[in-house]
Amino acid sequence: MDITTQPSAKGIHIVRTIGDQKWAEDHGTWKVPGVRLDLRDGRQLLAVCKLEVAAQDAEERAKTAAAEIEPWVTTLHALAIVDDQRSKLAAVESLVMRIEEEEAYGWVEPTTLDELFAYAHQSEIDAMQKPGCSPLGVLITARVRGQISRGLRLALAHAPSPDEAPIHPAWEQPPIGELSGEPTVQRVARDLLAAWADVRDARDPLITWAVQGAGLERTAVQQITKVARTTINRMLP
Repeated sequence: MDITTQPSAKGIHIVRTIGDQKWAEDHGTWKVPGVRLDLRDGRQLLAVCKLEVAAQDAEERAKTAAAEIEPWVTTLHALAIVDDQRSKLAAVESLVMRIEEEEAYGWVEPTTLDELFAYAHQSEIDAMQKPGCSPLGVLITARVRGQISRGLRLALAHAPSPDEAPIHPAWEQPPIGELSGEPTVQRVARDLLAAWADVRDARDPLITWAVQGAGLERTAVQQITKVARTTINRMLP
């Protein structure tokens, strides 16, 4: 992974800044010599790490920190996309609530509908014209929730073993205004647990489909999944 001193328009890289670094305290800030690392995907900031270190050791410490976070880059990239989808979902849900409130008063502002249509795919706009189809807001939110679920699963699939590649506690999510970001290790742990729960919930339907739809023998499913044969039998008629 490249370590530069200026952001690049493309690709995963780290921007290194050596010099005095500031940390927030309860009643102000404190400043000491150190190094700041900005992990970026093009112009998008994925995570930030600030370390207290003497100037003569900063460059080598930056290389070590970059090597430590590199196994997590694909996972962090996937979670950044999930963040974008979560923001989109929140915006759509807010619009749906506004439409429902306006409908209660007997009039929906055309601009509100225009905002909702801006989030829709053409296939969803076409589908809503069919009798019995769900409202457009329902179609959009279902799609975005599916994208979030797939993004979390992708993040989990690419995550290294935390024991073999621990995330240094100094890494944080991008700051929000003057506020420090959440510790990256906590954010990753929370989202990987959510991904695991999502995958876990898919176990029973997947095993059922493998036997009844794909024609696998129950013995083969047991050998592949290590799920007890009694559990498999309980799932299936």
